[in-house]
Amino acid sequence: MPRHIALRTFLIGALLVVLLPIMIASGWFFYRSALDATEQFAQQIADDVSGRVREKVIAFFDIPLRVVTFNIEQAKAGYLNYAQPEELMRQFLLQIRQQPQLTFVSMGMIDGQYYAGSRPPLGADGDFRMLRARIADNRAMEVFRVNDVSKRGDRISHSDIHFDSRIRPWYKSAIWNGGLAWYAPYRYMIEDEQSAYTAMGMGVSAPVFSESGVMVGVTSADLALSQVSDFLKLVVSESNSIAFLADSAGELLATSTAEPTFHLDANRNDYRVKTANSIDPILRVVGERIRDTAAAEGNQFITVNGTRHLARWWTHQLANGPELTMGVVLPESQFNTPLHGIVRNVVSLTLAVMMAAVLFAIFVTNRVVQPLSSLSGWAARLTQGDWSAAPPKSSPIRELTGLSAAMGVMAGHLKQHADSLEHEVAERTIELKEALSVIEQALTDERQFIAMLSHEVRSPLAVIDTAAQLLSFRLKDDPAQLAVAERIRRGSARIANFFDNCLTQDRIDSQNFGVQTAPIDVIRMLLWVTNGGAQLTTNQHFDINVSHDLPTVHGDEVLLRIALTNLLSNAFKYSPEGTTVELQVWADKEHCHFAVNDYGVGIPDEEVELIFHKYRRGRAAEGKPGAGLGLALVERIATLHGGSVHMSRREPVGSRFVLSISLLAPPTA
Repeated sequence: MPRHIALRTFLIGALLVVLLPIMIASGWFFYRSALDATEQFAQQIADDVSGRVREKVIAFFDIPLRVVTFNIEQAKAGYLNYAQPEELMRQFLLQIRQQPQLTFVSMGMIDGQYYAGSRPPLGADGDFRMLRARIADNRAMEVFRVNDVSKRGDRISHSDIHFDSRIRPWYKSAIWNGGLAWYAPYRYMIEDEQSAYTAMGMGVSAPVFSESGVMVGVTSADLALSQVSDFLKLVVSESNSIAFLADSAGELLATSTAEPTFHLDANRNDYRVKTANSIDPILRVVGERIRDTAAAEGNQFITVNGTRHLARWWTHQLANGPELTMGVVLPESQFNTPLHGIVRNVVSLTLAVMMAAVLFAIFVTNRVVQPLSSLSGWAARLTQGDWSAAPPKSSPIRELTGLSAAMGVMAGHLKQHADSLEHEVAERTIELKEALSVIEQALTDERQFIAMLSHEVRSPLAVIDTAAQLLSFRLKDDPAQLAVAERIRRGSARIANFFDNCLTQDRIDSQNFGVQTAPIDVIRMLLWVTNGGAQLTTNQHFDINVSHDLPTVHGDEVLLRIALTNLLSNAFKYSPEGTTVELQVWADKEHCHFAVNDYGVGIPDEEVELIFHKYRRGRAAEGKPGAGLGLALVERIATLHGGSVHMSRREPVGSRFVLSISLLAPPTA
């Protein structure tokens, strides 16, 4: 008889390897301690760098505010020579000499003339400039070089762009706010021959009043975004970090990386880069974190291309201006170098001890795992239905021998149970196929019945509608009888619309359905819908407002007609007589929107999702004709066109349904 060894005895020998868990735990503890120390060190560096960046950026953006405030006070005191343009530009140049971060200090007169002192933001020539656009010169933009005593020198650029300061963003911002305020970033419209002003800027502007309180123009102090980027590069140059500045929408204002913060498309329209869409992978990851967390401040470790970075961002509200998001990103090399040696030693020692423990564990586990592996292989073959598989050889471990015998008995029971299940599954499969055939036949009969019923009803409906039209014409002098005839027409129109919805829903649900995409004449489609929808109105007024710059819409015109007809039908159905149903059409960059506004009782918030379910209606629909199919069909058509439909409540009463259709062509069949 072979000698059997108890599993307990065998495992006691394996437990002698107590050193392995001790070393793993110790190594992990030291590693975590080193990692925590590294992160604390990183936080200290980040605190120092971000503190300096924040202090300098806030001071940088305080300059335009102080300069504009100074000029306002100068004007009130009679010291701002706005009546003498040459002297005014020299005053502005003096301010730029004192504050070299500024790109422009300028003033737009109430007649649109423009005078400015400037330091060009681009190019190797950084000499000061005077800029002016006068009515006498047909508002042409002229750029002059400035000599050492701030006198106007040679003209170096002349651009016939008809520059009117009153239509520039900074001028409009000052008038709109009625006082001192920041204006949004915009592209300079200088068009100089040296292209030294092909940049974007932002700053502070305010109305300027004379000593007698009469407005004489708008003054501004402007920062070029490229100069803000240069400023950030200078601030973080010592720490080898990345600094960036973005607005509340996540669009970059400035960055210490080489990436430009704005681009020009083929039509020379400018657009700014979002931080989350940056070509710099580090900025892009940080931008995504800021966008996803939506936190005003953050402090996170990120990994980009295998390298860890510490990202810290915060927000700052400019006085009389927008909210800015500032951020600093420190590379791992700034904070982990002093601790590499400690971590390397800990890891080396842990790996050496672990290797010795693993070698011993391999010897121990071979004695235990080999018979278990054989038993597992036998069990796997049994689970696959291989009942002829032979059991493994006898093991010296007593518990494994007992387990093998028990599995043999269990395998016999499993074989009997599997045979029984196979027979029962075969019977149920036959029953399921028969039931599926019955369901398919029922669906086919339902579609045929709906199609037949629609075909049979359309002809009588056409006769009824024609007769009702004749009655309406003949009874136009009899209001009571005319109302009956109009009710007949509305009823026939609703029945026809109901069958259109049923057939359209059935067609969409069919397996071979596909959207028939083609360019759509939106105006023609709206005329068709409003002409048909006029039959559904119950003495409501109808108002349509279509944007004049609609792009080409691609889609299935038949489906869109049905969707819009259903929205108008609901608006007429639930709006009181004498109210107005409005249809508004406009487009943005991605979608064309159709909005239907009514003055009905509205829909409770808890029923908003319910009304877009097939055959489900809200409480307000009680006593109103309808089957609860229209809005469900509208939502399905919107989805097929890559869009959506949304409902919102209007104040004080009424509902607003907005059908949005993607301007990209939906897939065809």
